[in-house]
Amino acid sequence: MNMRIRNFAILLVTALTLSVSAYAVLTWQTPNVSAATASAKITLFPPAGPVQTPITVSGTGFTPGASVNLIWFGYVASSHSLGYYPIKTGITAGSDGAFTTTFKVPFDFGVNVLHMVNATQNGAGTGITNTAFNIIPSLQLKTQPAQYFDGQDYLLQVFGAPAAGIPVSPGPGAPPEIPILKFTYDNTYWGWIWSHMEPVPVATGFPTGDVGGNATIRFTAVGKSEIHTIRAYEGSLTTIGPWLGCEIGGEVQFEILS
Repeated sequence: MNMRIRNFAILLVTALTLSVSAYAVLTWQTPNVSAATASAKITLFPPAGPVQTPITVSGTGFTPGASVNLIWFGYVASSHSLGYYPIKTGITAGSDGAFTTTFKVPFDFGVNVLHMVNATQNGAGTGITNTAFNIIPSLQLKTQPAQYFDGQDYLLQVFGAPAAGIPVSPGPGAPPEIPILKFTYDNTYWGWIWSHMEPVPVATGFPTGDVGGNATIRFTAVGKSEIHTIRAYEGSLTTIGPWLGCEIGGEVQFEILS
């Protein structure tokens, strides 16, 4: 039969409207701040997206000629914990105290971990604590082209999965909930995941093998000889069900061959 490939798509528009209030409140400690650096400011574009998204960082109000380092809050693999680490260093502010640079979003948790980006100049903190990036979950089938025979094993990779057990409020005044990613297989509820600080081995089905927001699910392709669709949705651990109002993690499609 003729084989066809349906590429996966990541849906970003809905997720870009997520409120910062829907994320975990994380302890932040600002490095030494001086009056001379208090006017420094950085902005990020875009403010949200999947892992490996190029971020443009624009800085103003820095000391002309200062050496600027950008600091990322997120998963630290060496300690299996959340913390701060340099994401880009050695940026030089111009004669007007401004700079523009880019870096790619690292592989990290999404949904319930708000990733702060801070800057230092000449080794001193600037006092910037409110510049944030939201990682949106995304899906990918590891084997390409995405065509399998009935009964064949395949790997579904998830990037930007929520961190296990961290509660957040879904909106102003709403009680905290523990977020998860729910999945449907051909519009039928399939299972859910979150991701851990410590590595978890890859197993068949749910739960997953994962660490630091990156999860791998091993499944067997089952169904008719046709195109099949897997979709991911943000959900709550207390209300596991087949549907939510918005699709956060996009979808992947694959073909079962006869």
